[in-house]
Amino acid sequence: MAESSSKLRDLLANERTFLAWMRTSITMVGLGFVVAKFGLLLREIGGPHIHPLTARAGAITGTVIVVGGVLAAIFATLKFLQIHRGIEEGRIAFTPALDLTLAAVIGAVSIVLAGYLIVTA
Repeated sequence: MAESSSKLRDLLANERTFLAWMRTSITMVGLGFVVAKFGLLLREIGGPHIHPLTARAGAITGTVIVVGGVLAAIFATLKFLQIHRGIEEGRIAFTPALDLTLAAVIGAVSIVLAGYLIVTA
């Protein structure tokens, strides 16, 4: 009974972690969409006073963020399935690969956003 309870607890914790990754991915995709559309909005409101690079940089930056969000969702799904199989088979091996990948993606996105802000300032 205790083994079944422990297994259930591990499976539920794995699912909660997966859902947290999905929320992070959705947030990244939403942020990327907003960034991409913000450049377009600036161009429409500002007319000829807005530098042409502004809308293009916004679209590129937004697309990079959206792709990062999609990649985070894919990696999270793969890790969820790997851990789920491990729990079912009675072997759990922790690998920080997804966490480090997301940290790298967030770092890259932050650099891209900083560049976007510098270009459009």
